[in-house]
Amino acid sequence: MKEEAPGLEIRPYRQQQDFRAILDAQCDLYQINFPRFVCTPVFLADQAQRLRVAGRRPMENGIFVLDDNGVLAGFVWVAVRVDLQGAYGSVDQVYLKPPYRRQGYGSWLMKAADEFIRRQGLKTARLYVTRDNADAVRLYQRLGYEVTRYEMERPY
Repeated sequence: MKEEAPGLEIRPYRQQQDFRAILDAQCDLYQINFPRFVCTPVFLADQAQRLRVAGRRPMENGIFVLDDNGVLAGFVWVAVRVDLQGAYGSVDQVYLKPPYRRQGYGSWLMKAADEFIRRQGLKTARLYVTRDNADAVRLYQRLGYEVTRYEMERPY
C-alpha cells in the first residue's frame, strides 16, 4: 500500500465540489459489479437524492474523496446502519477511476472508512461485493473482511 503520493490526499466530501463527480461515477461503479446493469435517468436521480441526503447527515454518512490535485480520483461512502444485530458501519460504495486502480489507493479509502466507523463507536463493518469483482474481493480479504453470509439467485 502506498503511504505517500505527491498531490494525492484523502479528504472529506465537499458537496459543492464533489457532487457531480461522484454522481458521474455511479454508472461505472454499478456496471463493474453488475455487468448487465443499465444506467438510466431514474437511477441517477435516485443516486443524486441519496447523495444530497448523505451530504446533509455527516454523522450518519462518511464520504471520503481521493483528491488528485483538485480532481476526484475516487471515493468511499460509508453509512451507519442498524439491523437486528445492532448498529454497524456499512461500506456502501468504493470507487476509483481506472488510472488509480491496483495501486493501493483502495486501501487508503478503506482506511478512511474504518476511521469513520470507529469514530462513530461502532464495532463492526460490513460490505457487499459481487463474487466476480475479484480485485475488490482480494482487497477486502487482505483488510480482514470475511464472508459471513451468501446471497443466492435462481434465474427463470
